[in-house]
Amino acid sequence: MEIAVIHFIILVAISGLTKGAGVLPDSHLNKAVGETVMFSTTLTPSETPFQSVTWKFGGKDIIYFNVNNFTEPEYEGRITFFISTGSLELRNLTRDDSGEYSVSIAKAGEKPKEGNTRLDVHERISGASITSKTNPLIEGNSFNLSCDAAGSVFTRDWMKDGLYLTPDDNMALYDNNRVLSFNSLSKKDTGDYFCNVSNPLSHDDATYTMVVFYGPENVQICGPSEIHLKETLTLICFAESVPATYTWKLNGTKIHNSAIFTKNITESSDSGDYICEVMNSITGRTLSAVHGLSVTGKGWSGGLSAGAIAGIVIVCLVASSAGAGGGYYLYKKKNKKTLPPSESKEPEECVFENTSTIYENK
Repeated sequence: MEIAVIHFIILVAISGLTKGAGVLPDSHLNKAVGETVMFSTTLTPSETPFQSVTWKFGGKDIIYFNVNNFTEPEYEGRITFFISTGSLELRNLTRDDSGEYSVSIAKAGEKPKEGNTRLDVHERISGASITSKTNPLIEGNSFNLSCDAAGSVFTRDWMKDGLYLTPDDNMALYDNNRVLSFNSLSKKDTGDYFCNVSNPLSHDDATYTMVVFYGPENVQICGPSEIHLKETLTLICFAESVPATYTWKLNGTKIHNSAIFTKNITESSDSGDYICEVMNSITGRTLSAVHGLSVTGKGWSGGLSAGAIAGIVIVCLVASSAGAGGGYYLYKKKNKKTLPPSESKEPEECVFENTSTIYENK
């Protein structure tokens, strides 16, 4: 048994010396178009000349040496043959030069030594870009991104906000990762997309900033439902929408165009239904919320400072995030402004109304 194993090892060793291992390095060569490659044998120069040397590309001769050189016409002026080692230099590479190369070297009285290797010729990558020619970036639409580059593209890797993308039920990669496809866009798809295109010799990358337009949804109004004359009214309107424009109406008449509405209450006619209408010019949707206000009696003439308004905004944001799922929410916030003892009143209320049933121009 041990003798048989030893014989097998000897046969493998002899086979390795006569094909590949001792003639050409066991490696894959990568070069760029226009460059030069050197197929170097592992043989040391010898005073005894080779009896013959044959280089082939696939099954076709490149050069045959037997005292004289015989070079195929298409390789004239592109190769240099080194007689002392049997090595071969090939210049002005093209993509068509990619493939398997083999050599057979014979000395008088010896078995031929053979070897083979592979050469891949690539065009260097440049001009990477990410483009889209599909639907607008609106939530619910399908959408495709395409990553292209000049040169010999070997691999494409996609990332979003610094993390590698993993395909799921809503997102897929096609055409050797060239196309990133979304079945239905959502607001969470907003971010920076990065595509790296590479081959063994070069790489290039591109970035695409995606902003998914959505809304309006969950329009909410924060402010008091009751106020005294000569006090300052502040109403704040919120909506989940990108982009968004805000319009305020009182009893059907336009009165303001921003998210925050402030007014000194001077007449009892300031009572009524304050409507905040939110419009998204990209999605074409409009959504409104209604806030009832009652003006009563004569009150304190003090108004809210910028800091107080900022505090209301923060409170509304917190309550808004808590109430985004729907329903009717009531949040009471004590007014921190000190009132004269004779004119103290109930704490201010921030009312949030779910108006998901009031859609226009959807």
